[in-house]
Amino acid sequence: MFNTKEIRAHFPILKRETPTSLPLIYLDSAATALKPQCVIDSVNKVLSSYTANIHRSVHFLGDEATEAYESTREVVAYFLNAEPNEIVFVRNATEGLNLIANCYNLKGKRIISSYGEHHSNYLPWTENVFRLSLNNEGEINLNELLSELDKGDVALVSLSHMSNVTGNILDIKKVIQLSHQYGAKVLIDAAQSAPHTAIDVNELDCDFLVFSGHKLGSPTGVGVLFGKACLLEEMALFLKGGSTIEEVTLNSASVKNAPWKFEAGTPAIESVIGLGVAINFLLEIGMDEIEARFHELSRFTYNEIQLKLPQASILGLQSSLSSGPYSISINGISSHLLARGLSDRYGICARSGYHCAQPLHIHMKMPASLRISFWIYNTKAEITKAVEGIAALAGIHGS
Repeated sequence: MFNTKEIRAHFPILKRETPTSLPLIYLDSAATALKPQCVIDSVNKVLSSYTANIHRSVHFLGDEATEAYESTREVVAYFLNAEPNEIVFVRNATEGLNLIANCYNLKGKRIISSYGEHHSNYLPWTENVFRLSLNNEGEINLNELLSELDKGDVALVSLSHMSNVTGNILDIKKVIQLSHQYGAKVLIDAAQSAPHTAIDVNELDCDFLVFSGHKLGSPTGVGVLFGKACLLEEMALFLKGGSTIEEVTLNSASVKNAPWKFEAGTPAIESVIGLGVAINFLLEIGMDEIEARFHELSRFTYNEIQLKLPQASILGLQSSLSSGPYSISINGISSHLLARGLSDRYGICARSGYHCAQPLHIHMKMPASLRISFWIYNTKAEITKAVEGIAALAGIHGS
């Protein structure tokens, strides 16, 4: 059974004093998650016990650092049901998406994405791109996808698994099946879904997938690109330099195999090792347990908003079956004002703005929104306090 109290005990930041002297309520996990003590300890251990460069230091510190670094590749492979040589360490999902955009040979063919993407999966695609529209609930129309695939000449379909604004979950298995029928490869942005649900890239048969470590409890500065081994080997270098080559002569260089050919220079070694520890922490809880808890909190949040904030508009699926995060707008009241009020009055951290998805807001004709996003350490009582705080602030400023 999911024990929130026990889980919360692993996150030391929850014990800190806030400027209001009230307990910290953190509802901004869609931006970045809090870090458990085991991850903090792992980073400290690297920095205090075996700081060294990897793969090239011929001494015991280098051996220990390399072993810990490469063992994380195996942890991530297990997490995704992939092979270790299909796991590339990048700085974040943004870098992984840009790596594909710059190095995968699209051969001048078309790309399909959508208006609902995070800027990281929107801005890299500037040429020959068709963007799927969204309905009033923020969902992609799969019939429109099928129609575009049927026109032919599509090299890549790049879509998010879960929206960081609406919480809508895409039927990626269906998207992959349809796309492969027409010879198109599929890139999944799993930055929002990876912290909440088990992902099996082998079962899904996706070609590429990215996620950021900092959204699932690891240090910042590390992310993952999964790519089918055959596709990674076909791709050109993203960055050229140390660690990407086997040998350099005066006039030539021989390139390493994937994934190492994409990991130029000295990486964020302690962050990569922390990523492995964060994933193991989640696996010990159980991804099925985490997903069930996530949906429970999502339904509860929806009901609280409907009951206590009837004047609020929710971006996305208007149903208790939808998944968080929840982004809301209250007519005539700035979302920034609400976020600042939550912080200054109640010690509650929530997100205000376009959440790096301005085209989504524009397409849905919605202003900047206030986002409530929760994770494994949040309680229903915290969500109630946040919604009641918003209601109080809206009443003050609405008058």
